[in-house]
Amino acid sequence: MAKKIYGTAMKTGWILILIGVVGTVAGFNLGGSTGNDGFFALMALGVLLLISGLATVGVYAAMERGLSRALNDSAPLLRFTIPAQDYAPYVAAQAEEIRSANKMSLVIALVFCGLMAVGGPFVVKENGIIYTFTGVGLGLFLIVTAWIITKYRINKLKNSDKEVILTSGSAYVGGQFHVWKLPASFLSEAVYFGAGQYEKSPLAVIRITYNAFTGTLVTPYTILIPVPAGMEEKAKAAVQILQGGVKSAGH
Repeated sequence: MAKKIYGTAMKTGWILILIGVVGTVAGFNLGGSTGNDGFFALMALGVLLLISGLATVGVYAAMERGLSRALNDSAPLLRFTIPAQDYAPYVAAQAEEIRSANKMSLVIALVFCGLMAVGGPFVVKENGIIYTFTGVGLGLFLIVTAWIITKYRINKLKNSDKEVILTSGSAYVGGQFHVWKLPASFLSEAVYFGAGQYEKSPLAVIRITYNAFTGTLVTPYTILIPVPAGMEEKAKAAVQILQGGVKSAGH
């Protein structure tokens, strides 16, 4: 299994940083030299993209380090391969979780864009319409980006290896790496369901929910891990260990 799985995300982060720097510098210089407040909207957009790029690079760099530790862990809580016949139902369930989480994040971002588009002309009287165009343009950009990211993650899920690695602070499953032992993340749920107890799954299922802080908001992410026959007792023991690290949103 490859040691690096976030190369594309890291490159995207660096591109956002580059565009953000260019937009910030250009907006500041043009706004200062022309006296046109409209160019400061470009600067604001540049700052937003710069912050987004820095956050993207920082988060995925931390996740790469966490993945490396998980792969090199000599005694993970669980490590197995999901049988091919059990993988398709898992993909369908996890794809729905991905769509739901990405939709929630997109809605929050679009609210901000709407406020910029509607409120901009009232805050800045001269050429305030530029803020409207900026808000609408940024909103369209985020919609397209969210669609691309969702499609990419689901396709990656469908075509990934079927290996599962679960540690006390992370999980690698479906080609995706999840980590909740970060300064801005925490584990909020770890539950074991016996065979037939979780919806229509004929297998036992581990459901893990962790929360990540995105700005001032807390976004929940849910991981479903189907447990192959013969691994049930190990899975129960793993969940008991995870439950010792569960925290509430107030902590």
